[in-house]
Amino acid sequence: MLFCLIVDDEKWIRNGLVNRVNEHADFSAVSTAHNGQVALEWLQGNYADILITDVRMPNMDGLELVRRINGQFPWMRSILISSYDDFEYAKRGILLGTIDYIVKPVKQSDLEQALQAAAGQLRSIRTNEARSLMLKNYNSAGILLARWQEYPGNQQALSLPLLVIDTFHLLESWVGERVELLLALADEWIAGVVAVRKTEGVFEWMAEEHDRSPVPILDDRRLYFRLVGVYRLELAIAWFNSHDGMAGINSGRRSIVDVKRYIERNYPHKLSLQQIADAVNISKPYLANVFRQETGMTIWNYLTEVRMREAKELLLTTDKRLSDVAEAVGYSDSAHFAKVFKSYYGMNSTELKNRFSRCGAEP
Repeated sequence: MLFCLIVDDEKWIRNGLVNRVNEHADFSAVSTAHNGQVALEWLQGNYADILITDVRMPNMDGLELVRRINGQFPWMRSILISSYDDFEYAKRGILLGTIDYIVKPVKQSDLEQALQAAAGQLRSIRTNEARSLMLKNYNSAGILLARWQEYPGNQQALSLPLLVIDTFHLLESWVGERVELLLALADEWIAGVVAVRKTEGVFEWMAEEHDRSPVPILDDRRLYFRLVGVYRLELAIAWFNSHDGMAGINSGRRSIVDVKRYIERNYPHKLSLQQIADAVNISKPYLANVFRQETGMTIWNYLTEVRMREAKELLLTTDKRLSDVAEAVGYSDSAHFAKVFKSYYGMNSTELKNRFSRCGAEP
């Protein structure tokens, strides 16, 4: 997700641009301002990836705003809009490194093209920065990389969540305040593991899972980027953990995928093996055997994994009580939930929150 700040002195235009930006799944209009000075004040305590600004505004025009953002918030990309097809404005915008100059009324196709160009630049820049961080810190990552390079199925299943958290803390220590780099850095970490393991398919699979991310859009951008980074690592380790067993399977693989999706959609409810078997149209004995054979875990292990992942997200992103979280992920007995949670993560919910927040702002 990329976050956009929209600046225009006309309210109806600001509102129209908010609606148009939010039509795109990968972009979110997080705030608006009626002039450049207000926009800069907002950015002092908030975060955006992309600026969309009018050129002619009172107090501070769009060109001056872009110039100041280039100096104070160099990670941002800027898009200029104007009611005037003025070559001089466009030329000055180009000199300031803006993505595009769009003449009002703004066409959806022009805005989409500019947003995608901005996204492409940001991806490229962040990938290069993340790659440099990996190269710079590679020697300090040896022990953790060795744990990832082993076949995860040979490790204790309960150690995998802790491996994710340990890895994330290491990556977070590298980026410092540049938390927007965490996703790109997680991908570089995963790419390094892929290269050593000589495997393929993890990034394609994660792309398919992209739209089903449980991470909500949060006002706390630091927490948002941290959760996105953790989720990326969780997806990768889940793929590595099941890849060897899944390779070369055709119809059996399709059945396993269907089972996983059914569980991921219905985990808050009470589930039985017969119910799951009926949902994917295979026999109960075959389901139990093939799932364990192809994934290295039982269906109930996988159900627990999904429930614990969702519980962690709720505990870190909401103020729900433990009993409410337990009920939301399918446990009617909060004491039993607490026991399973501690067994899965190796710590209780309070300890996990403290460990997660140790290297950054409190959730």
